[in-house]
Amino acid sequence: MGVAERGFLNRRRAQRLPVLLPASVVTMSAYQYFDVIDLSATGAKLRGQAVPPFGRAALFRVDGFQTLCKIVWAVDGLCGVHFDELIPMRVLERFREAGTTAEVEMLAPSQDQPETARGNASAA
Repeated sequence: MGVAERGFLNRRRAQRLPVLLPASVVTMSAYQYFDVIDLSATGAKLRGQAVPPFGRAALFRVDGFQTLCKIVWAVDGLCGVHFDELIPMRVLERFREAGTTAEVEMLAPSQDQPETARGNASAA
């Protein structure tokens, strides 16, 4: 395996964990809303209707935290951002816990919902 091939095996320096958190990205021309679908100390993967173009500088905001970032890739409603500064570990842990909770609550219907609200086919 050549040097060029080895470079693509794992380019990330920080482990990303799946989360589901609402966030916004502010550029000079737009204020856009996204779902953060994975997060690390160095960056995040975002999902949204329209994504900023590659190379655009922006302000990343999630739950009272904000940091400068740059759009490092963008395709089909997804984009990756690289943070200018590392997210502190205590902040990252809080988001990981909140994101995991949010994902579970979205996927698991509440027990007090009627059967029809949970999509029970026999209730139709």
